[in-house]
Amino acid sequence: MKSLLLLSSLLLIACGNDHPTAKIVEVNKRMVLEEWPDSNYIASLDSILKLEPVKKGKDTADVSLKMNAFKAPTFKLPPSVTGKSTSRKSGLSKPPKQVKQAAEASKPSNNAENFVAKFSNALSALQSDPSNKGLYKVVTANDGEDLFKLLRRTYGAGTQNLPRFYVLSALQSVNPGVMLEHLNAGDKVRVPRL
Repeated sequence: MKSLLLLSSLLLIACGNDHPTAKIVEVNKRMVLEEWPDSNYIASLDSILKLEPVKKGKDTADVSLKMNAFKAPTFKLPPSVTGKSTSRKSGLSKPPKQVKQAAEASKPSNNAENFVAKFSNALSALQSDPSNKGLYKVVTANDGEDLFKLLRRTYGAGTQNLPRFYVLSALQSVNPGVMLEHLNAGDKVRVPRL
């Protein structure tokens, strides 16, 4: 009996008044999972997720997103972030009529957008089947000509609206062994047939 009392008193002394301390959760830091969540917790998560409204229907299958890569949205930060004042310099501001005309002049025409769409579709078809001779034509580079001068000569002025990095990397994949960034006179380049 004495040994039992001694053992219980040692246990009380060993446990003492230590309270378990909670670990501080830090953002973007991995933590060790010490125990699996119990079934009640998972069941409560499932019940919450079942109540979330999810729209399913015909509309979700036909979704097609289009982005004009040449007119990316611009965001202006407030002066409190940039540290610059908001006052305009009167000599540099344009009257509203001139601003409207400049915006209309810089807007790509529908033909330019159609050309970019046609070229992109033809280029992706060529990438998926580069050995199909019906999908490409071979153009010979002239002396002092780079890839985009070659494309301008082949397709016309619509090539100025093409995204440079995408076109360069996509055409490089179908033209192995040709350095498209530094063309030499006489280099044969496969370009998509429109």
